[in-house]
Amino acid sequence: MEKNYNYFDGEKDKEYNISKMYNYVKDKQEIDKVLEKIISPIIEDKKLKILDACCGIGHISNLLSQISPKSIFLGIDQSDYLIEEAKKISKNKNNLSFEIGDLYNISNKFQKEFDISIIWKTISWLPYYEQIIKELVSVTKDHIFISSLFYDGDIDFEIKVREFKKESAKDRFNSYYNVYSLPRFKKYVYGLGAKNIEVYNFDINLDIPKPPIDEMGTYTEKLESGKKIQISGAVVMSWKIIRVDL
Repeated sequence: MEKNYNYFDGEKDKEYNISKMYNYVKDKQEIDKVLEKIISPIIEDKKLKILDACCGIGHISNLLSQISPKSIFLGIDQSDYLIEEAKKISKNKNNLSFEIGDLYNISNKFQKEFDISIIWKTISWLPYYEQIIKELVSVTKDHIFISSLFYDGDIDFEIKVREFKKESAKDRFNSYYNVYSLPRFKKYVYGLGAKNIEVYNFDINLDIPKPPIDEMGTYTEKLESGKKIQISGAVVMSWKIIRVDL
């Protein structure tokens, strides 16, 4: 399996990525509000050890630390420039720490170390999910929370994107937008020993404008039924939130 899932090589790409992630810190995303609602009864007034896998600049750790200030959060990401920003944002929070790490081999360092692990808006941007989910099951005691793009049928979709205006797309496709078969994903996770899996559909009610035509970026369109769908480029963003009970 391809291990390097960092598709922001050039300095301009990195600056763009950081600026996008800072938006998540400044304004709570609708999907983050759903996580907050689902996870709050589990972490409120508890002293837990929580892993923020592929943490980026740590916006999820910061959000959840407000709900569970007694808990200890560790954010891990392979991108050093994102970890640097995460440390800056959280410098005054003693219960948050961040480190550079390889989540494909995290079980070499930890074994059932964390009460809860979260991998948020990540696995669809990886080459595939199996190894990283296996690793998270190995290091987690109770629950794993996941958000990603899923399809209700028995089909996986590998979608590679090449945004030509980005430096990282000069010589190759620069990111994935994979959509995974939900039944296959559940079967795989149950095979790893999960006791229960809860799936939550994410429906959005906000109107989000289109980004420039040459950029990936989520926007919404309204169907005749009144439901809004999320789209990025030519990809329908079929978000689901999953809670795995171990």
